[in-house]
Amino acid sequence: MALYDSPPHRVAIYSVASSTDSGGGTTLSYTLKQSAVPCSINTASASEREQFAQQQIVVTHTVAFKSSDITTSLVRGDKVVAADDGGTYHVRGIRSGRAYGSVPAFTYADVEEQL
Repeated sequence: MALYDSPPHRVAIYSVASSTDSGGGTTLSYTLKQSAVPCSINTASASEREQFAQQQIVVTHTVAFKSSDITTSLVRGDKVVAADDGGTYHVRGIRSGRAYGSVPAFTYADVEEQL
């Protein structure tokens, strides 16, 4: 059985909107876009981190989704929350792969973990 047949993690995907509060500060609000999305969460490699660092972007992990499992658009700024440990990640970049043979297409979210 291939890893994509039964990914080890599940996440909820949230969109974010900002507004100005009465004191002049910024308020963020999150709206659930999709829940229990199967995925694989992995630590980003040193070369991936370096590539993003050259653009002043921090990336700590890569979240891999089977493209057909995502029913809503994934965009930069979205928040991804892991179901197993509550880890919170903000999407900094998105890559889309292509299917080949019996291997399905994947979507990769390059994310920064929020500690």
